[in-house]
Amino acid sequence: DLLDELSIPHPKTGKTVSLLERQVFQLREQRDALKVEVDTLLNIAGENGQLFLKVQSFTKALMGTQTEQAALDCIYEHMTTLFEVEHIAMVSWDVPSKCLHGLSQLGVSQTWSETLKTSLEANKPVCGFLENEWQKGLFHTQESMKSVCLLPLGLGNVWGVLALGSQTARFNPDLGTYFLTMMSELISAKLNHLFKHVD
Repeated sequence: DLLDELSIPHPKTGKTVSLLERQVFQLREQRDALKVEVDTLLNIAGENGQLFLKVQSFTKALMGTQTEQAALDCIYEHMTTLFEVEHIAMVSWDVPSKCLHGLSQLGVSQTWSETLKTSLEANKPVCGFLENEWQKGLFHTQESMKSVCLLPLGLGNVWGVLALGSQTARFNPDLGTYFLTMMSELISAKLNHLFKHVD
């Protein structure tokens, strides 16, 4: 009796269709949605695979360096060429046991630099959008950046940061940080002995 009374409209045309036709339409919609989801996952897997190979290449190059200066040069070179980062700066708030070109000390006279020093946690990269004052202080440039990634450096205690800047929204707050964390740990392990007195 209920089937005799049912009137099922087609979701697009509005015309009355059978229950079977409506179920077929829903199954097709579910199929299309699942296909989009699978395609998205495949794209992410492909991007992660490429990123893994880049991190692996960077790891081999960094581990192969013989001096601290060569390690620092390797970091800047690979961030520029391999990862195509537009702006790079490595700073510390403690004085290293050896002066290196490319590693500058960040003073704590400004409020933002003190905030940076106290808010970063080891192995927890931060991506997002920083105020213009932060960008100028970290990168020493008037060029505006849309997003920044901060890789804390230090095993246990954070003694510095590798700052990566982009003129696009590349380092948005929702960016996954798995590979960034790997690189943060790697660089920290390579250079941490320069700051043994802070641990």
